[in-house]
Amino acid sequence: MKKKYPGSKVVFVGPCAAKKLEAIRENIRSDVDFVLTFEELQGMFEAKEIVFATLPESEGLNEGTAAGRGFAVSGGVAKAVTELAQQQNPGLEIKTARAEGLRECRKLMTMAKTGKYKGYLLEGMACPGGCVAGAGTILPIDKAVKFVDKYSNEAAITTPLESSYRDQGKDLD
Repeated sequence: MKKKYPGSKVVFVGPCAAKKLEAIRENIRSDVDFVLTFEELQGMFEAKEIVFATLPESEGLNEGTAAGRGFAVSGGVAKAVTELAQQQNPGLEIKTARAEGLRECRKLMTMAKTGKYKGYLLEGMACPGGCVAGAGTILPIDKAVKFVDKYSNEAAITTPLESSYRDQGKDLD
């Protein structure tokens, strides 16, 4: 976006407070200008007295892939990687294991070090339930998971290979 629209600002909005620390990393800092949690954004809307129910209907955003939309729930990243890999290599078997919460992630990594998950794709989510349960969320986890699933199922495209935003100069193979 910054190449296409010089001077534009990129804002990450989500439930994860850890993204604030990630965004100050030197290799990310130039790509992301601001990070807001859902809770912070909701506070801004309330401070400006913006009531969504009173706003006119508009066309929804429908440019994201189902794979990308599903990242926020536990198992979503592994599912996206598996689906893309299988799309490019039909019949490829990918074993996955996942953990939710730091204690379970530590157990998963310990078991992986002992060889239990040799050749597996491992997914660890620090927050139980996934990113939807981050410190800056404004919904109960089960409700957020249902919204993510609904939004993923409504996606017009499935994987990044189908995205019009894919950098055509780079091959994903």
